[in-house]
Amino acid sequence: MDTVGYFGTALVVLSFMTNSLFKLRLLNAIGAFFVTIYAIYTHAIPVVLLDGFIVIINVIQLWRNRKNTQS
Repeated sequence: MDTVGYFGTALVVLSFMTNSLFKLRLLNAIGAFFVTIYAIYTHAIPVVLLDGFIVIINVIQLWRNRKNTQS
């Protein structure tokens, strides 16, 4: 299960190395999702809350940007 946490962490770090805001939000959301799953498994509630909110915020922003680019 540790590999899930490491994979999520790697995606979050990788997200900050991208040149695109879309890629940053997408990779960050996916990475934070995996970290959230790992935190649930390890009962790290503060990490669940933090990364869970990061996932939600990134998904909302991706949705808003998708709607704005279609108009």
